[in-house]
Amino acid sequence: MSERGKTSLDIEPTEKGARSAERLKERFSLPELPAGLGALAGSEPGIGDVYMNLNRQLAEGKLEERQKLLVATAVASATGSAGGTELFAQAAINAGAAKQEVLDAVSVATVCGIFNGYYRFRHQVSEEMRAEFENFRAPFNANSFMKTTLQAPDVEAICIAVSSVNGCELCVDGHIRKGKSLGLTTEQIDELIKVAAASSAAARAASALAGAPAPATATG
Repeated sequence: MSERGKTSLDIEPTEKGARSAERLKERFSLPELPAGLGALAGSEPGIGDVYMNLNRQLAEGKLEERQKLLVATAVASATGSAGGTELFAQAAINAGAAKQEVLDAVSVATVCGIFNGYYRFRHQVSEEMRAEFENFRAPFNANSFMKTTLQAPDVEAICIAVSSVNGCELCVDGHIRKGKSLGLTTEQIDELIKVAAASSAAARAASALAGAPAPATATG
């Protein structure tokens, strides 16, 4: 792991905090954690919650773990977290996803974010003003939604999760409708939102603490 400068958050972890960090690495077959999550081991409940929530929400359920990890990768990229994206991308590959699928998931999230930014504006203006903008359309390219190695339901799953994290009500509604038409169930969509919540929070922590040195791993 590359060296990082000392920060005011340089805290030696408890044995339990270091153990949770190790369990997180083992759970997703990772050689190292992103710098920020490694530093979070200095907070015993903090790293413990990250581990437990990711372990629970990314476990196979109504959706395959591989699908959930592709969604988590897309969500992490949408938050702008390099460390979080790397963590979930490597975990997705370890779970059987192809590298092209991982890159395509990030591409879908990128384009989805453009539409989220545009259509979110519709809910930021007053209702009386909203009608003035209804006839405008979003002239953005969206080849990533169609020219992809991902299955159509997986594209919509990513768009639902990313749109939720980006706070676009119109996009969430539209992608849920499209996803259901492609076979996504309400239970699967609920799992997607839980994945989005847990992975976006972990990704933001990885970014927020990226400058903090990772505490040494406890031995014994």
